[in-house]
Amino acid sequence: MSRPADGRAKMLGSIRQSLKGVSHLPSAPEVTLPAPSMLDGDLAERFAKELSQISGQFLRVPAAEVAGWLLGLMQASDAHDLLAWQATDLPAPGVLDALQAGGMHIVDSDVPRDEPGRSAALARIEQVTFGLTGADAAFADTGTLALLAGPGRPRLASLSVRTHVALLDPKRLYASWAAWLAADSRAAAQRMTGASNLTLVTGPSRTGDIEMTLTVGVHGPREMIVALVC
Repeated sequence: MSRPADGRAKMLGSIRQSLKGVSHLPSAPEVTLPAPSMLDGDLAERFAKELSQISGQFLRVPAAEVAGWLLGLMQASDAHDLLAWQATDLPAPGVLDALQAGGMHIVDSDVPRDEPGRSAALARIEQVTFGLTGADAAFADTGTLALLAGPGRPRLASLSVRTHVALLDPKRLYASWAAWLAADSRAAAQRMTGASNLTLVTGPSRTGDIEMTLTVGVHGPREMIVALVC
């Protein structure tokens, strides 16, 4: 009776023998990373165009006006609770303090691992309709944001809320995912190593699973707003 190890060796030997006569395998393609200059127009303009085509909103807001603009946005939406990244990861100094001074409540984003605290924390967070994040990178070719989650950076701030606002530092704009990794590979790798999750966000949540009918906001935010802090 043959042993499993013998069968495995026989199979691998057969594969090696077959590959010896293979002559039709294509050569590895040459990859050229896109440069920002390859895009038509300004990166911010290209990003705004792509985002608008997938029902996202883009605007430029001076740093000194970010807090007032956000406060007005939340008041117009009748939102009083906010799930947000920590202040040091937002490209608008003092914005969280200003929102709290305006009567907004920053919800604790910590979720315990054990019950019953875990279920209670998630139930509290699920009631929050407004989320505020920064962005680690923005890709102009698709209108996509890259968000790294971790301590002080709750991923639910971009996933469980009804309205997700991302404050974007102009220095975080790249032509594409490949351009980001090419320009900032070491720093990006370090950030990803320390992160618990990498989320790529391309516009509001949408699905067409139910009878091929497009529905927005089923699996995530119904509204996606990117504010370029200038």
